[in-house]
Amino acid sequence: MRWQPQGDFCLPHGSISHTMTPLPPGDAAAFVQRIRVMPGPRPSIHELSAIAEAVARATDLQAAFHTLITEVAGRLRTRAGIFQRIDRGWVLIAQTRGGLRVSVSDLHLALSNVSSDDRTAPVDLQPCGEGVWTALSLKDPDGPSMAMLLAVNWTILDDMLTPFAMLLSFALRRVRERDVRRSAERLLGDGYAMARRLSRLDSLEIVYQRIVEQVSRTVEADRVALALYRPEEDRLAIAATHGYPASVVKDVRIEPGSWVIGHVYASGRPVTVPDIRQIPGMSLERVQYRTFSFAAVPMFAGTETVGVLSATDKRDGSTFDSEDTVALRTFSAFASLGLMAARSDTEVRRLAYAATVDSLTGLFNRPYLDARLHQEVERARRGASSLTVLMADIDDFKTINDTYGHQVGDAVLQEVGGILRSAVRIFDVCSRYGGDEFAILMPSSDQSSAAACAERIRQRVSEYHTGAEGRSPLPGLTMSIGVAVIETGDAPADLIRRADRRLYLAKAEGKNRVRANDVAPD
Repeated sequence: MRWQPQGDFCLPHGSISHTMTPLPPGDAAAFVQRIRVMPGPRPSIHELSAIAEAVARATDLQAAFHTLITEVAGRLRTRAGIFQRIDRGWVLIAQTRGGLRVSVSDLHLALSNVSSDDRTAPVDLQPCGEGVWTALSLKDPDGPSMAMLLAVNWTILDDMLTPFAMLLSFALRRVRERDVRRSAERLLGDGYAMARRLSRLDSLEIVYQRIVEQVSRTVEADRVALALYRPEEDRLAIAATHGYPASVVKDVRIEPGSWVIGHVYASGRPVTVPDIRQIPGMSLERVQYRTFSFAAVPMFAGTETVGVLSATDKRDGSTFDSEDTVALRTFSAFASLGLMAARSDTEVRRLAYAATVDSLTGLFNRPYLDARLHQEVERARRGASSLTVLMADIDDFKTINDTYGHQVGDAVLQEVGGILRSAVRIFDVCSRYGGDEFAILMPSSDQSSAAACAERIRQRVSEYHTGAEGRSPLPGLTMSIGVAVIETGDAPADLIRRADRRLYLAKAEGKNRVRANDVAPD
């Protein structure tokens, strides 16, 4: 989230702020009322650990920043400020009673010292009348760049400050991960609620409008558009807008592959654009944008792309990021369900099936797998239960296609889909991951039982030689399978990545085998 300047952003004497406050651009004066506070006695490692523990217990990031700055002021008896790098600048997150007064350019130069591998570094602010301060780098490989400035030179205590900075980084990361999990749960809950509301609407036009309004609230965008593909025109048309009149774009037709929206539709992949003006041939004359960052995601009905959801003009003026893209993709899936529910009963049943099932194999499709995988990972975390993922791939499938033709290749995929369904439990999730690769989710399954299931699949595939009765014989098949069990801290992508890596280890070892770990057996 980005915060815009709101008049005088200096804090009054005696206050503690935990509001994100931007440093003004250019040479504007900096940000805090000067108060001279010298550090107290040498802190103990127990005191520093207590600060990190208090931060880790915070309910959310804002509370964590407030806790950190309050604890530092109380225990270390010194002035401090916490900063976060956003785009090319630094933003003040929180500060103690008072701080330092320097120009923005001097402050940015000072904070550049925390970009090194050192956890602590002295910051010379003597030319600004503030003496030497100390910068602590609060690094997080998966989070934003952050730093804390402490009044006076504390680097003489580097043997204590370095582990202190590491503890703070870990504590903030724990709080951030809790925030992400809560956000994901809220996102899914809002998506389900939206799908239910849309299913009760009779008018497609109202459905379209509700979709763009919900997206606007979710990603905090002032302008949102829903473009749907019209087969009779082979073009996309704007079905609904939020933030500007639909009449402005009612006659616009977008060819698949052209502009950002057309590209997203044709590729089936989301796009996040930091500055739309950098795209060759993009005209902005029709709509006067306030900002130029842009995000767009495809909408699917099964494997078919039916439209594109796009958003621009973040309310806080920032650019769209990966979290916004995840939110848009999630809502596009639920919006697709809402569109289906608004159509005739026959059409609803047809599209609902297409939205979750691969038409060739009859297995679940990739979007359904992704949604279920997120749900099962969260369920496994809450219940401390197991979850296993199998990634399976038909060996030498390209050779089969090249030798026997694509019709035989399709028949092979259908037969393998049937084998997978017959080899797993009724509540396991079998899906076609893409091409000749398959993924299976096995809730409440440990490594040994999942590996046994994988071996059963491998054996049945290798024993299969002919098609169903009345069909021509199919070529002999083998399959390689990778197995991964959820581990502490795993994200959904980690499970898939680990199972996929073991799948390719199995292929590298000669194919037609199951690999359940990264270490080759003796």
